[in-house]
Amino acid sequence: MLRLVATVWLLAAALPAVGHAQPVRATKMTSVSPAHCVAALTRGEGADLLRCPTPLRLAVAEAERACVEKGGKLTGAVEGEVWAIDVNADRRNELMFSLDGNVTCTEPWNLFSCGAARCPRSLYELRDGTWTVVGSIAAASPEQITLASSKAADGHRSIEVCARDRCCERAVYEWTGSRYEAKN
Repeated sequence: MLRLVATVWLLAAALPAVGHAQPVRATKMTSVSPAHCVAALTRGEGADLLRCPTPLRLAVAEAERACVEKGGKLTGAVEGEVWAIDVNADRRNELMFSLDGNVTCTEPWNLFSCGAARCPRSLYELRDGTWTVVGSIAAASPEQITLASSKAADGHRSIEVCARDRCCERAVYEWTGSRYEAKN
């Protein structure tokens, strides 16, 4: 029954709704579990889309191949660091995450780590039925990410990242027509 409720909720969240699918700030998806993705992959079963969205599942599958190739075993975080934000006003959330913090490899342990520099988050957008990386955004938390008022003709809004409380440092990512690039 719980699985049915979760599936219905996921389908309802994916369908267009009245108003915006997401406020102008990114939010953490609290239901996501990379550990669930790894377990489903290990068992050869389909993953619960609420706990393991498709772009994360595909990234985890690729990470497992890389980890096994190095002689390691992949593990996933119980609670994921996957963020959602609607960057193009299509009323569907795009997803943002990095492997660092979501999965680890036993050998070498730092295979997906960026160290103190923190890994940029890949921004995934659903295009023609396929999740595609459309940017690499450097941010430590979803609260740092907001959509700017400027937007491209196709509806993609610029993304602003404020690393400090009072936003004395601001990074802007602009839509180039096919992906987001950092503005100089």
